[in-house]
Amino acid sequence: MARQILERDAAGATEAEPQTDALQRTFTRVSRNIRRSVGEDGYAALLARAVVTIESDEPTLTVVPRADAMGIDLDIAAAVETHGVFAVRASLESVLAALADILSALIGDDMARTLLDHDGSPHRPDGPGRR
Repeated sequence: MARQILERDAAGATEAEPQTDALQRTFTRVSRNIRRSVGEDGYAALLARAVVTIESDEPTLTVVPRADAMGIDLDIAAAVETHGVFAVRASLESVLAALADILSALIGDDMARTLLDHDGSPHRPDGPGRR
């Protein structure tokens, strides 16, 4: 699931939008979805747990305080400058996979996928075009 999310978002990147921006956009969207569902404290706990889970294998990403003092995030741009886009992409994939595993254990696979991969469009339970 994590790889699919990243591949889909990276496919939309162009020369005008570097891969770093696509990675940041993916992480921002996923973070926003989780924050909206479990709040800032829940998000911070999930992200910290996911990062700790993969930290020994993927030391390229570190949790940093947000500039607006609203919790924590990952500094994708700084990580890319230090480690390169391919290493950061692999690490972000690991973080997303760890988040998916944690959320799947808590709320189930389908709900975790919906939460992580929601693109912000309105959900229509009856399907497109039906009323």
